[in-house]
Amino acid sequence: MGEENIPIFHVLDTESSHGRYSKSSKEIKFDDLVKFHGHACDGLYRGSYALAVAFAELFPNGTIDRTDLRVISRNSPCLGDAATYLTGGRIRFGTQDVENRPGVWYIIQRIATGEAVSVSEDEGFFPEEISKIEASLPELSGDILSEKLDKLKEMQDTWIRKVLLNSKPTEHYHVKRVKYTWKEVQYSNKGIRTDIIFKDVM
Repeated sequence: MGEENIPIFHVLDTESSHGRYSKSSKEIKFDDLVKFHGHACDGLYRGSYALAVAFAELFPNGTIDRTDLRVISRNSPCLGDAATYLTGGRIRFGTQDVENRPGVWYIIQRIATGEAVSVSEDEGFFPEEISKIEASLPELSGDILSEKLDKLKEMQDTWIRKVLLNSKPTEHYHVKRVKYTWKEVQYSNKGIRTDIIFKDVM
């Protein structure tokens, strides 16, 4: 089914609350990311694909230093959680921020060196029809909303299975080196957690 294309990440952390670098890296698979986020969805897959391409540029030795990264993404539950888990960036520590511009994209910076990359998804890779349904949901209610949610999940899952998983991350996600000046994180950048607002729909 193309599962061989799903990235596996190797991350380096410290060994205790006040510790040194660990002597070895840890392996993170997509299932670990799902446990953190709560579900597998197109956003989580797309985020992990994009981040894999960015990390390959910043860490050519294959080990991602989660003590030395800060990251910006769109204010999406899925993209933001992928960034948090895989980079170690957190808003409360000033190492994660959001900008409300559309699309799947990240800016990732190594704190120690200032090196930065941006990565983004090819325009048109994700079906516009699915995006339109997602945008229409807040206007719906009752049985129509319930039916749309079912249809949406089916379309998302089909796209993941038939399209995304049959492509390599580098086919539709592209990275470039950028010069970036980090801005102080403001807590006013709060957004709606869209992955829970319909949880009670029957």
